[in-house]
Amino acid sequence: MTEQELIAYFETATLPETLRIDRATTQFEVKEAVARNLETIRMDPQNENARYRLVQIIHALEHPYSGPEIPKL
Repeated sequence: MTEQELIAYFETATLPETLRIDRATTQFEVKEAVARNLETIRMDPQNENARYRLVQIIHALEHPYSGPEIPKL
């Protein structure tokens, strides 16, 4: 996705407070994380870390993780 597509997606997305990305990753304060990563993309369009996290969030919003959690010891 281009930075314009990412920005456009999150302008209309309804974001939860907490989002389970995968089995081992939970994104807390989703709105703040998205805003921070979008700002990073605007300042440095080549920043792959911010782009990767935003794509992970998009995927988690569209396909919520419903698998098992990491076992607690």
